[in-house]
Amino acid sequence: MRNLILTILFMLAFLAEGRSQQLGADATISILTCNPGEEVYSLYGHSAIRVKDPSSGIDAVFNYGVFSYDQPNFIYRFAKGQTDYLMIGQRFVSWLPEYEKEQRSVYEQVLNLTPEGKNKLFAALLENAKPENREYRYNFFMDNCATRVRDMIARNSGSTIQFTEGQSRESYRQLIKLYHHSFRWTDFGIDLLVGKKAEEKVSPYGQMFLPDYLKDQFSEATISIDGKQQQLVVETKTLLEYPNSKNKNDLPWPTIVFGILFLVVLYISARAYRQNKSTDWLDYSLMGITGLAGLIIGWFTLFSEHPAMSPNYNLLWAFPLNIFFAVIWSVKKWRPTARYFYWISGVMLLLSFIAGQQFNPAVYCIILILLVRVAANLIPEKN
Repeated sequence: MRNLILTILFMLAFLAEGRSQQLGADATISILTCNPGEEVYSLYGHSAIRVKDPSSGIDAVFNYGVFSYDQPNFIYRFAKGQTDYLMIGQRFVSWLPEYEKEQRSVYEQVLNLTPEGKNKLFAALLENAKPENREYRYNFFMDNCATRVRDMIARNSGSTIQFTEGQSRESYRQLIKLYHHSFRWTDFGIDLLVGKKAEEKVSPYGQMFLPDYLKDQFSEATISIDGKQQQLVVETKTLLEYPNSKNKNDLPWPTIVFGILFLVVLYISARAYRQNKSTDWLDYSLMGITGLAGLIIGWFTLFSEHPAMSPNYNLLWAFPLNIFFAVIWSVKKWRPTARYFYWISGVMLLLSFIAGQQFNPAVYCIILILLVRVAANLIPEKN
């Protein structure tokens, strides 16, 4: 919190000095791209804009990725998709050490802008950084630290920027899963909450919500200067170099855990059938847990403003009514009628295979576990 206050105080002083200031002839504006970190909010990397003017001593980073845990009801607002981010300015010498401490690589792409374009962009950044303009509603896929950098430069460069075009081949889910190899449980949780809309194919322009893709797109983009197409990026520098956490791999622990659980449930169910024993405790546990999971997923589906949360076909197996059925199933006299719920559950579980939503591999193990119990309760008991 102290660093945030100091940063804001610096920005207020900077705005007062730079309100009418023009950049010198040797000033440069560049994009900073930071490799992914190990915290959830940094899994996909980060982008920012650097303005450097040796003649006036300006060396500032305009950062669209600032938020505060001290905001009222932060966790609830974050879950509901009502997180407000800030764009603030920082001194470059105080910005870079954070990534050095976290051992995250940082790359700089110097942009090919005319003097008029640099001053127009600089003025727009100063205007955007004012207290009344700096806050925006964060949207991971559509409006984040990377897309803000792209849009600010494209709209205020003073020239037309042409990005490469191509056929959309990867979906939002496929793109973000590239960053989850070292965080399998996080990957599992994200797959539970992100729904079918994440299967939509993303255009090359839309892929720039990820800093790595923003960096690649800008390296191939062109800008029209004096009627001629020129490369937008004139120089790429490596400011820090460390191993990329995105490239690390880990065992698929959720799939392993639920795969073993499937084998255990299959064994218990088969053994109970052969011995004609009751395994009601297993049904109560599975129905209660999946019903509770359904209530949580259902809340996100209905109330969260995060993109791609609805519809979510994880609700076909994590059915909220399961938790109430567990109570009904415990009453022996209701079982002849309640048994029809297993038919409904079985149909829903089978529909999940053709719903058109990519599930986490571990989820398929959960679906198989539930299908085993559906079969165990619908197959007639041995005489």
